[in-house]
Parts: sequence; C-alpha cells; structure tokens
Amino acid sequence: MTERRASAQELAALSYAVLTSAGADPDSAEATTGAMLHASLLGVDSHGIRLLPFYADCLRDGICNPKPKITVSHPRRSAVLVDADDGLGHLPTYRAMDEACAIARDTGIGMGVVINSTHFGAAGAYALAAANAGFIGFVTCNSGAFVVPYGGKKPIHGTSPIAMAAPLESRDPYFLDMATSSIPWNKVMRYRTEGLELPPDAALDAEGQYTLDPNMAVCLGPVGGSGFGYKGAALAGLAEVLGAMLTGMRLSIEQEGVVLADTKVGHFVMAIDPSTFVPLAVFNERHAGYLDGFKAEPGIMPAGGPEWAKRIDREAKGIPLAEGLHRELADAADKAKVAFSL
Repeated sequence: MTERRASAQELAALSYAVLTSAGADPDSAEATTGAMLHASLLGVDSHGIRLLPFYADCLRDGICNPKPKITVSHPRRSAVLVDADDGLGHLPTYRAMDEACAIARDTGIGMGVVINSTHFGAAGAYALAAANAGFIGFVTCNSGAFVVPYGGKKPIHGTSPIAMAAPLESRDPYFLDMATSSIPWNKVMRYRTEGLELPPDAALDAEGQYTLDPNMAVCLGPVGGSGFGYKGAALAGLAEVLGAMLTGMRLSIEQEGVVLADTKVGHFVMAIDPSTFVPLAVFNERHAGYLDGFKAEPGIMPAGGPEWAKRIDREAKGIPLAEGLHRELADAADKAKVAFSL
C-alpha cells in the first residue's frame, strides 16, 4: 500500500481553515499552524499537525481564548514580559522571542517570559526562529504533571521541554529540542493512534510499572528511565524554575496534566548575540568545526541531524499521514465544516 503524504502547503491551508472556523483570530491561527508545520517537517510528529484537532477543540471548548489581547511590556532593559491572555501559546511565544532578539541586538542578550499561556507545541520552533534571525535561542517551559521522578510512581514533573538552536550561515545549525521525559506524552498518543508498541522504559501503567502498551500508559518516566532517570528529573526541575517559578504561573503539579489542556502556563525564552564575546567569524568557524567533527564516523549525527534529514525528505515527498492521523484530520475538518481532500 502506498504511503499517504500531504505537502506542508496543503496541511497549512487545512490547519488555518480549521482553526479560524473554531474561532481563532488570523494571527493566532497562522502562528499555531507555523509551529505545527515546523514539527511535522522536521519529523517531530508528536507535536506536528496531529495536534490540530486538539487545538481546535481547545478553542471551541473555551480552554483557549480564541481572540486574545496579547500585551508586551519591558520590566528591565534586557527583559520582556508577554501576557498571552489565555490564548493559544504559539503566537505570544514567537512574539517573546522576537522581542528577546531585538533586545539582544542592542545589549547582547535578551530574555523573556510568557504568562497566562497554554500549550505551545514544539519548543524548538521558537529556538530555531532565534537562530534564523542570527541569535542563539533557548526555550523551556514546564507542563502538566505526568512524569514520575526517579524511583517514584506518582507524577511530579511534566514533559517540560528544553530547546536550543545556534545560527550558522548557509548551513543547518546545531539544534536541540528534547523533552525531559523519556518521550513526549503526544508520542504515546501517536502510538495509540497508529497501533505501535512503546519503547522500553518510556511509560508507566496505573500500577507504576513500565509498560510497552500505549493504551495502558497513564504517565511517563524521566529521561534515563529506570536506571538513570535522576538526570531527566533534574532537567525537569530546571524547566520548573524558569517556566513556573520565574513567571509566577502554575507548577506542573498544579496543572491539568495528561489532557494537555493546561492554562495559566508560563514559558521562558532567551536570545544571545554570538558576536558579544567573539567575532562572528570565530563563532561560525567553531560552530562549523564542531558539526564537521561528526563526519569522521559514519552513522553519527549532532543534535538536529535527524531533523534536517527528515526535512529534506518531507519537503520533497510530503509529510506522512498514517491512517489514524488521516482519519483524525478528516474528522476535525468535518467538525469545522471545512473541505477535506488529502
């Protein structure tokens, strides 16, 4: 059977139509679509177009403010605070990173927080936006508690992503986008949709035991699994400090959790001008030298390498739509009364 694929342009048109039908204002719909397609093109399918039905439902159900009045303020010279007004998290986070880059252009470093936000998809979308503008970008946030601490059975942390990207002219850059859990919860949902078995040491059942069955999973393990999960748990604490404590928003244990319908969420972004400490040519030479070091041994890649390979394939051939995902998108289009022809 031939694999069904759709172009980014086709999926973007569908996404924009579904989100605006659900009530989103044009800017929010465009930013949310862009963040999802970023993930889909790079092979991060857990945070890609499969989230469209979820976001549309959040808008219709009143979880997200469909037409937020986003405000921007500057509490300090190198800092920006963006109030998302309970809207979708993508647009305010892009704005926070844009502002952080503008500050970094002046002072060398800019940082920002987003408050009163909701789920913002793949953290890497915003880090890469900074890199594309010529800055080192860093992004993190906490999320609803469904990740157990090392040795525990009760969730305390969220998947709490950490993302970083560095600029490099005319080449794909260093690019990190990771959950501090073993896998993102959205990947468990994707495995359910596609009928796939979970990897070992990834998710736990209601008894607190690791399971391979995505339908039995109720929470996740930290990065490092049953043997070295203290590392993932510690990184999740970093996201808690910057995403919740620094923003005054909800801790992971105070959020809704597995349903991902969290509100009053905080995000943290930072942009660094690489020419602050060394000439840009030196930074670029060191950056390229690091990446080139991976070419010495076949089969190894730096962070970002698998994503760039996926992007080449998907830009040329389209984004794969597994049967379950295709059905979910068709249902979302039907609910929105939008034409569906993928």
